[in-house]
Amino acid sequence: MDLTRQQVLFHRIHQHELDRRISDAAELAVFSLGVQDNTTGSAVLSLAARLAEPSVDEFVVTWSVRGAPHLHRAGELKAFARALWPWSDKDALARASRPKVDDMLASLRHIATAMRSIVTKPTTKGDLSKALTPLAPKQTIEACRSCQTEHVSDPIFRLGALPAGLRIIPGEKTVTFERIHGWPGVPRKTAGFHELVHRYLTLHGPAGPSEVAGYFGTTTREVKKQWPAEGLVEVTVEGRQAWLPEDVEIADAEPPDVRLLPPTDPYLQARDRDLLLPDKAAQKDIFRILGRRGAILVDGEIAGSWQGRVVSGKRFEVTATPYRPLPDLLPEAQILAQAKGLDDASVKSN
Repeated sequence: MDLTRQQVLFHRIHQHELDRRISDAAELAVFSLGVQDNTTGSAVLSLAARLAEPSVDEFVVTWSVRGAPHLHRAGELKAFARALWPWSDKDALARASRPKVDDMLASLRHIATAMRSIVTKPTTKGDLSKALTPLAPKQTIEACRSCQTEHVSDPIFRLGALPAGLRIIPGEKTVTFERIHGWPGVPRKTAGFHELVHRYLTLHGPAGPSEVAGYFGTTTREVKKQWPAEGLVEVTVEGRQAWLPEDVEIADAEPPDVRLLPPTDPYLQARDRDLLLPDKAAQKDIFRILGRRGAILVDGEIAGSWQGRVVSGKRFEVTATPYRPLPDLLPEAQILAQAKGLDDASVKSN
């Protein structure tokens, strides 16, 4: 089967439930991998693009995929921690941004165990880091200019949170952790990464090992060691080799007229950005390292970027940067405003 780019995009839009709005947040397909959040509360905007009445109250926030904050269904966190646990030192080093650490897996297990022992009550990130540093292997500690001190490398610190069974308390001014009750302990070995590959390919497929590796923050070589031997079918996307789960059929969906997707939206997490957005200038606009912008999805294509801010404490102002003529964005902006608990919305263009 050789698929066109448009077929793949329309299929993904359907898998991400962007062609409709459903009623039950717990049933959203994107929670199979979690929904990334940021300091401005982007996760609720991702839900607003898919739900009739978005709310994040029933989900748990923790650092999970790539050490980034994600919303997850509470009942899945134990299995998710086992599936995300690195399977080799090389895998662990890649996920920790390749620090100079021998026995990286053993060091990560040591740190996660210590983090669990420290957090016996709500504990801020700063207090946890301060208590953790004297307990951590020396190779994991680095000098920090912004803190003017030494502490455990931030990527390693973040990787330790979920295996330690820690969640982030919502609504606190600074990142504050508490224990997840009934935690079985730090995983002893990886269990279930094949299922995560299946989930990635269900949402972001057809794709291959390099895209899966980019999403989970490891290397293509390491992912190939864990690539499922069964349950996948090989296809091509305009001649490029890719895979889909064998139980997933290519959806012939109608894309939505308009969706405003926040910068960390699950749809934008696919690692084949040339397929999502072939224009290189537009890629630089959307996927910038600092100050990333949301995407304006129109008829199945990313037609512009947007930024939002709260004005006068009650209005959500969307500033659009169009790549081509855009339809009326105000109805979608009003949906996002309501999701943020604001009274009104407005739209302007750069």
